[in-house]
Amino acid sequence: MSQQPCLLERLPLHIAQYLANFLHQDSIRPFSLASKFCCQAAAPRRFTSLKLTARERDKFDRDVEELRATLAVDNRSHHVRRITLRGFLLLGTDHLGPNGVDGRFLANGGWNESPDNEGDSETEDVYDSSYFRPNLPKYDSQRKQELNEAWQPFADLIGQLSGLRDLIYACTHQIPRCVLEALHQRHPRSRLHMHTFSLRSLYLSASNVQAIDADEYALLTSPCLYSIDMKYEPYSDEAEKSFNTEALHWLIVNSSSLRKFKLDYRYDTMAVRHGAYQPESSWEDFLEQAGAGKSADGKISKKPEKHPLESLTLHSSGFIYELLNHIAAWKPLRSFKELRHLELSPCLSLDVTSLISMAAEGEIPSLRSLSVDWEDMHNNLGQLLSVLPHLDTLKLSGNLDETTFQGIHDGPRLALRKLQIYPFAPLDHSQVRQLIQWCPKLEDVRLRLAREAGPHETAIYRLLGRLPRLRRVVLQFVCPEPQYPPPISAIMDLSWDKFRDVRKALVEIAVDETLARAIFRKIAARKCPLERLKIECLPIQDSARALRSYHAMSSSYDASWEDIVEVVGGRTWICTRQDVESSEVEVREVTKETGSRDKALECLKKTDDQEVKELWKQVWPPREGGSDKWWENWWSYPLSDILDDNGEDVVGGAGPDI
Repeated sequence: MSQQPCLLERLPLHIAQYLANFLHQDSIRPFSLASKFCCQAAAPRRFTSLKLTARERDKFDRDVEELRATLAVDNRSHHVRRITLRGFLLLGTDHLGPNGVDGRFLANGGWNESPDNEGDSETEDVYDSSYFRPNLPKYDSQRKQELNEAWQPFADLIGQLSGLRDLIYACTHQIPRCVLEALHQRHPRSRLHMHTFSLRSLYLSASNVQAIDADEYALLTSPCLYSIDMKYEPYSDEAEKSFNTEALHWLIVNSSSLRKFKLDYRYDTMAVRHGAYQPESSWEDFLEQAGAGKSADGKISKKPEKHPLESLTLHSSGFIYELLNHIAAWKPLRSFKELRHLELSPCLSLDVTSLISMAAEGEIPSLRSLSVDWEDMHNNLGQLLSVLPHLDTLKLSGNLDETTFQGIHDGPRLALRKLQIYPFAPLDHSQVRQLIQWCPKLEDVRLRLAREAGPHETAIYRLLGRLPRLRRVVLQFVCPEPQYPPPISAIMDLSWDKFRDVRKALVEIAVDETLARAIFRKIAARKCPLERLKIECLPIQDSARALRSYHAMSSSYDASWEDIVEVVGGRTWICTRQDVESSEVEVREVTKETGSRDKALECLKKTDDQEVKELWKQVWPPREGGSDKWWENWWSYPLSDILDDNGEDVVGGAGPDI
């Protein structure tokens, strides 16, 4: 007797594929393994987005062939909409040089399914810009030919992906010409996102003045180029001057396909000092040699209309207010009518003045997302917020004051869905209560708080739980520094306990899995639809100096003080649950491993400083069933529950009697 198919398998396939869209991301792969029908139903979700990491040539060839074979099953290639490329393809005698040391992506290479992360940019870890040197590598014609030969199988593969819409390129060598041509010929309406955009041939020295590379000119003029992430350095470490700003200016004016810009402007005074040479050739000379046409007056042809801009991110270091790292420089080059996302770091009052004027003239009607890192003494940010009532995403950091909060109240408070506030001075209970009362539609909240183990801390979590639409929370904990130098009155007081603040700081930097889960449950206790909580414990600023100073008052300095902070603090936790009705909370630590914690732990194990051991036991006294290794006996103190909903008129608290 044949087995009857279940009810789900009796559905038409397109209906089952539609229903699979409602599955949680973590459930897609298990669902696909249930049966052949379920595998077919899950295919659109599984193969919509793919990631491919390049490393060694032979391994890359096998990965591409494996990917081709996988996509050939049941016509899965039709489901692919986005591919992300990352890593650094090693050729011949190549080794992990300056643009190939990002070991997180290069360890194994390979490809993997990458289901949509539901808009969570934190999990979209494409590449680390700290590993990227924009002037390297520079390949001669022979090496470029080798690179194209190595990438040709992948170029052939993307030609078979009929539904490809986005190619995200984050490899740290230049995009191969064969890949670019495959997009132009087979997917002329696709969007190319260059996360490592740089024109290496436009880093020039006195002995190497040449035209722009033909392959890079093809990239510059590509009709598929949709977004660029550009790490710009005016001079390389080899004292070569960059003409990338001139190229970017030309691109902004002339490219109709390019809609999203991210410019990270790095200013290195040492490189400038060594790069005094200014090549005599102009940017237009380089462009002319590459084959760009000239107008009747002999100048490089430019289009008169201003093309629309959808997203603009400007980062700069050194407070260099020049070139293309401020709003005033972009206003005459692009139309802001379609701008939806704007990010400025740092943001100065002159930027805000320009934006206020543009808002008054109706030039930014589509702006919905604003991110600002405020670093100006004259704070007029509140005035800008008050004229942007339609913002649904707002991210603020830096030197914020009460006028900024008033601007939120007068402007976008009723429209906000996502709010991130990371001020220099952490938010207190009253400020959090104010924001929650003003912004009832928040779904994503990210706050920097001064963690103070006690009832007011718990009251903040309960306040967050009042938001009826809250799904995602990020909490950055800033722990107080031990006060140093202490007040004169304390030093003169013979009963003064010089280690009291140190013990308090250690209690508050200690966040373990149990506490992370308790915080999640405290927020979710009011039945808000919380799905995800991320806790980031920021390191104590100048912790080594502060703790050293305390220690020096009783004995000679010992690095164990810094080691305690390194071992216990600075941890990051993510708490999730698959169903808002579920009481099961999954907690995992996602702290980035740097090796410094292991070193600090080894130092603690070897310390002979009895004062350090005594301090540890005062904060975390030995418990029954605990480890006989004192450095393993640390934990978070539980939350206080002795409070009312507003956190007022309360007694008691968490932590030891310090």
